[in-house]
Amino acid sequence: MNFEYVFGVGLTLIQYLLLFFWAYWMLISLFGFGKPKRLKEHEPEKRFLLLVPAHNEEAVIGHLVENLHNMDYPRDLYEVCVIADGCKDRTSEIARKLGATVIEHTYLPGEQKGKPYGIKYAIEQYGDRLIHEFDGIAFFDADNLVSLNYLREMNNHLLNGDKLIQCYLDSKNPNDNWVTIGYSVSYIFMNRSWQLAKSRLGLGNAIGGTGFCVDTTLFQTIGWTARSLTEDLEFTMQCLLEGVPARWCHFARVYDEKPESFRSSCIQRLRWARGHWDVCFKYAHRLMWRFVTRLDFKAFDGLMYLINPGKIVLSATTSLLVFISMATDLLDAHHLIPWQVWVICLLFQFIYVGYAQFLDSKNKVGIFRSYVYLYFFNLTYVPLFLWSLITMKNVNWNPTKHTRALQLSEIEVDQ
Repeated sequence: MNFEYVFGVGLTLIQYLLLFFWAYWMLISLFGFGKPKRLKEHEPEKRFLLLVPAHNEEAVIGHLVENLHNMDYPRDLYEVCVIADGCKDRTSEIARKLGATVIEHTYLPGEQKGKPYGIKYAIEQYGDRLIHEFDGIAFFDADNLVSLNYLREMNNHLLNGDKLIQCYLDSKNPNDNWVTIGYSVSYIFMNRSWQLAKSRLGLGNAIGGTGFCVDTTLFQTIGWTARSLTEDLEFTMQCLLEGVPARWCHFARVYDEKPESFRSSCIQRLRWARGHWDVCFKYAHRLMWRFVTRLDFKAFDGLMYLINPGKIVLSATTSLLVFISMATDLLDAHHLIPWQVWVICLLFQFIYVGYAQFLDSKNKVGIFRSYVYLYFFNLTYVPLFLWSLITMKNVNWNPTKHTRALQLSEIEVDQ
């Protein structure tokens, strides 16, 4: 078989697949423009359990517990619980002294470790109390800070009939260096172009591991069986398969600490990517079956989220394609899509990034730096996604070390 012919066919398929993902995303993201609409305001009514898994987090746990105890919500309607997950430092002592309920989880030799297992242990300890004493369970990471209106917004969502809600994901250290800027800008971009846009279309959102709240009855129905490296994504797909999509809250924020070290960033993102592939292979065919048998477009949209390697990889791959096509006659030789089409796609994303930064960023980052650092940050995802596919079976949990002990008042918050 002629090599040039096979190469041309392969290149054609890759291009049209890229174009399909671009078209799908661009169509959805159009609904992210404009001002988000608030839900009807309700008086505090729902009771919440706030769960904080923590592994050796003595440097940051105190600020989060204080923050959560100062929510703009009646104190008798929520409980803060810190899961001291295999801790060998003062995490338990600090959290207990500040008034949090503390559940200490000690691992037996050979027992699997990680956040999903710590949560499972805590859920077992609460037992029937969960369903009898709480209407919703909210999850946070130990390095987080949370906007004080969080529980009021979750109360509004639960009373609106929503069962799974993700709040706005933001960064508490966006200006440290190019790595943290890359994280911050990509989150702000995704929050508007994907999360907000899909919520307006009635599609399911993605929960992000922290700052999400789940109705207790739904939690009991689904159970906590997520064991992948991205237990949040797995739980999202489990709910979708039950016909329950996640909803988006644009008005409450959780701020988490982004890794400053490029190496730590790669380790964290490699873990996410491995977890993404794992969930993809577990649930993609089930979502497709639900879509085919029930014509559930939310299931198809969840499938698209799993098989799409991410707009960050998409844009980086497209940039490479544009460079190749402009530098050579490769595309012309195979009668493929003109490079101008790809430039339009990239220009659309370029404008959208600036738009989202201007409207939604609380911690302003220079627009030029935003573009430059985001581009290089995205490029580093490409080898990570490829390597994660090859090493998907590696499920070792490498927790990210947190050291930025900030107060909420130190972050520019405009409620």
